[in-house]
Amino acid sequence: MPNKWLLFFSILIASGTAHAHNFKKNDTLLKPAQIIDSLVFSEKLDWSVRLVGNFKQQRFTLKNNQDKLYYKPNNPYGIGIGIANQKIIIDIVFNIKTQEEALQTDKFAAEGGLVIKKNYIGFLLENVNGYNIYSNVNDAEIFRKDMSIFSLGLNYLHLFKNEHFSVRMMKSGVTDKEKTSVSLGFGGFFIVNKISSDGTIVPTNSNPYFNDQAEITEFTAIGAGILAGVATYIVLPANFFFALSASPGIGLEYKEISAETESYVPTNPLVYKLDLFTGLGYKGEEFYVHFNFGTNLYATDLDFNNKALLSVTKSKLIFGYNIGKINFKPKKNKVF
Repeated sequence: MPNKWLLFFSILIASGTAHAHNFKKNDTLLKPAQIIDSLVFSEKLDWSVRLVGNFKQQRFTLKNNQDKLYYKPNNPYGIGIGIANQKIIIDIVFNIKTQEEALQTDKFAAEGGLVIKKNYIGFLLENVNGYNIYSNVNDAEIFRKDMSIFSLGLNYLHLFKNEHFSVRMMKSGVTDKEKTSVSLGFGGFFIVNKISSDGTIVPTNSNPYFNDQAEITEFTAIGAGILAGVATYIVLPANFFFALSASPGIGLEYKEISAETESYVPTNPLVYKLDLFTGLGYKGEEFYVHFNFGTNLYATDLDFNNKALLSVTKSKLIFGYNIGKINFKPKKNKVF
């Protein structure tokens, strides 16, 4: 990686560290033991168990002028179980595979988020092997088992309102908020994306529509940038509620591309990011039901009129049962 890119990331990290030192003392992160206590062992937490129906799909789009190629994995559906409280969500989802083995997509995915005082930290990890490829210039569709996409994303937001992050509470299903509210945040993001295949990712029937530089066999990108966020939680009648959040960002990215005929480093370093989430839910005294939808978008320029868009789209249908508060600390025996 060129020295100018090392300098950029060093300045970015240093500036983020300097900004962190400006937070008040009660805004700083807790010690590990305190974090575990606040996430799991606190007597203030309300717990629930849940059944989860899941849709998740990591897509990639390659565009040259008006011509587009779409890369979509198979078997995006899953079903599972989980536990949740106001601070953490743990869902274990099993992928449903309906295609024959030769057409199945293999994937590993993990996602999570923490609220520690007024700091929100989220991560996304995806490793997907096997994609259907189709275009807007012909009707042909092929499946490439050899094509894989790896994605790692980290988000950090410092929240300026002294309350729990409303969207996080909405996802948990154990929110006790009775008023409509809005939360604002500012922070940064870090991303790593890697695409690889045994040959060019452009199918033979689409070759006439794409240039030599689009005949990608491997693409690697590492980037970081600034991120802003806004989330709103709206209380509706009859114990229903609605939540919406948006977090746009912009940053710089170092990219390397290996094509069939050459390797090159794109000159445009900008990467654009957008995280969207929306959800509608009902919370009763014992049961709750949620449906939510979200997407993470990354867009960048590859030079030579080639542009790339990577998206991770997910939605969940959740049926939960409220357990309530759990006392994990053993009671002390009285001494007479």
